Amino acid sequence: MGFLYLISVDPHLHTLHSDGAVTIPERIKSVVAEGVDVAISTDHNYLSDYPSALKELGLDEYMAAIVGEEVSSLDINQNYLPEFNRYPVTIRKNEAGNGAIEIGFSDGDAPLFEASRKKDPDSVIQVNHPDYDSFFYYQLDRDSASTALKGFDTSFDLLEVMNGPSFESGNKAVIQDWLHLLNRGYFFPIVGSSDSHETDGDEPGYARTYVSYDRKKSRELDEMALISAMKKGRSFVSNGPLVEFKINGKYSSGDTMTAKNGKADVWVRVQSAPWVSVDEVRIIVNGERKIVIPVKTPPEKIVKFQDTTRLDLQGDSYIVIEVAGKKSLYPVSQSRRNGNSIENGPLPYALTNPIFIDVDGNGAFAPPWPEKIRFLHPVED
Repeated sequence: MGFLYLISVDPHLHTLHSDGAVTIPERIKSVVAEGVDVAISTDHNYLSDYPSALKELGLDEYMAAIVGEEVSSLDINQNYLPEFNRYPVTIRKNEAGNGAIEIGFSDGDAPLFEASRKKDPDSVIQVNHPDYDSFFYYQLDRDSASTALKGFDTSFDLLEVMNGPSFESGNKAVIQDWLHLLNRGYFFPIVGSSDSHETDGDEPGYARTYVSYDRKKSRELDEMALISAMKKGRSFVSNGPLVEFKINGKYSSGDTMTAKNGKADVWVRVQSAPWVSVDEVRIIVNGERKIVIPVKTPPEKIVKFQDTTRLDLQGDSYIVIEVAGKKSLYPVSQSRRNGNSIENGPLPYALTNPIFIDVDGNGAFAPPWPEKIRFLHPVED
């Protein structure tokens, strides 16, 4: 029997082996300094060996590492295709890029996804920064996710909704897109990452993904158990607040439950360090921020919020918890949104994966918008 364990992961990191500005040892030290438990190497089209460097540095008691790759390619018209991460993958030193997949010119994501799964069958596919990449490239309808260009492959495993520390800008739009997709019955468990290329002002771990997974009673990372939990959505993304979320005392993120009477007791606890403000807890029901709860807890208190809210649902629903603070995380996170003032640092934010609730009792969750994405042919100029 395993033990439930909460672990923090940064699944998007770079070094000098692609377009980063740090060596692998410098990257590892920066991740350890930020208190991240697991670092996933994702240089462009190159497999950086974090695990070996971690042992050589003698820092393997402080964190673990997984080898991955960010796949960057061109389409047949030599335009950049949407980038994605794949992990865990196997280093093959006798191959180009230490075992990176062959990219060439592709006619879309599907052949690249297939090549990744063929080469490393246990790997997951994480779509990155979709606001200016996948969703933009395939022109996903930003109002309701009703349409996209033909070629938009929905077979990926994870969606990066927080790229960097700030909710504002592109991340805000992606989160709205994700809610639209959930409304249509597409569940892509979310991840948050730093996409860090440097250190100061671009620190690893802002944002990060907190994963709850079962592991054996051992200090060693249970890599496949971690990956399995991420694929199931047993996680939340955050740049500071820690969120616990259950419904009816039993079900947590990634679960599907039945509540024939439509009654759902939503229990939420939010903890944070004194410098991480928590001012609102929001209960999102089927994409709408139905309940917004103000939080007035003094900053020195670790538990910022703990309460149960009764929902009376009229039909199948999914529930997501969103947490926001109004005080800048600067200088702990030295990233700026605009300008250089303290007020323009990133604001605290966290978002959970959903719990799906079957109210009609048929044993399955029926999305509020049953129509799937309609795929359109590109219009020639």
